[in-house]
Amino acid sequence: MRNNVNTLVNKVVFALAVTLVVTVTLSSCRSKKALVKEDKTVAVPSQTAGSQSDKNNKEQQRQLLQQQFVKKVADNAVYNKCITSKIDFNLKSDKKDISVSGRLQMRRDDVIRIQLNVPLLGMEAGRLEFTKDYVMIVDRIHTEYIKGDYNQIDFLKNNGLDFYALQALFWNQLYMPGSAKIDNAALKNFEVTMNEGTANSMVSLLRDNMNYQWHVDNVLGLIRQVDVTYSSRQHGATKVTCTYDDFKSVGVKQFPSDLVLDMNTSATKKPRQMKMSIHLRGVNTDEKWDARTNLSKKYKEVKPEEALKKLMSL
Repeated sequence: MRNNVNTLVNKVVFALAVTLVVTVTLSSCRSKKALVKEDKTVAVPSQTAGSQSDKNNKEQQRQLLQQQFVKKVADNAVYNKCITSKIDFNLKSDKKDISVSGRLQMRRDDVIRIQLNVPLLGMEAGRLEFTKDYVMIVDRIHTEYIKGDYNQIDFLKNNGLDFYALQALFWNQLYMPGSAKIDNAALKNFEVTMNEGTANSMVSLLRDNMNYQWHVDNVLGLIRQVDVTYSSRQHGATKVTCTYDDFKSVGVKQFPSDLVLDMNTSATKKPRQMKMSIHLRGVNTDEKWDARTNLSKKYKEVKPEEALKKLMSL
């Protein structure tokens, strides 16, 4: 029984880690130059006749409409400093289908922590802790852990892992690679396609091999889904789709209780599909909790390369 539980816990903790790492990797590839295509859907129709001044005014109007819509989406972010909740977690990968309970704790611009419990027993099996300064994965069952800053772990450094990319994903927000926040000056980098005949319009951003697409509710301005696609001759192709549902009031804003992450990638040795679902059971904004995990001396540090090899073998 004990060995079965250990094996199951290992798969949950390490498979979750690989899902998050690959997802954040995709969401945080950086580029010095933004490529912005003209949005013909929201543009005022051009006329064959008319002065250059008229054309310039129409272009300015088009850009203003786009920026106003993007600002509406950005302003939907919750004001609260902390989000915490008990969670129901499910992971499907190939023939695996694992469900456990746990907890999500997030402090804005500081830490994102996911704790997973041993099935049936209720005790903590492991946790993932992402801060601005380091990444830590803790295996409670085997008293092992990985910890290092984003530049010390080659796999993360080489793929441009960024704390703020993960934060945007879990906080249901827009994201600008290389930036902690989206200010008014950054609004012009996003392209908007207004779809009046459907429920959602599209906010997109193209950066080198990365393509971000946020599906946004036309009326409420809530992000319902984000698609991140990456294509590289060297690293293969990957697509991550994150959908949000069951929005609840958090202060004066709305926050999703359901988050589902679908990933398809050929960037690993063999093509992989993963689906991670997190259901929040009772979102609250409690700030009275330690933002850092302190481990006792009995825990053994594992090299990131060793852990990654273990991850990829699942």
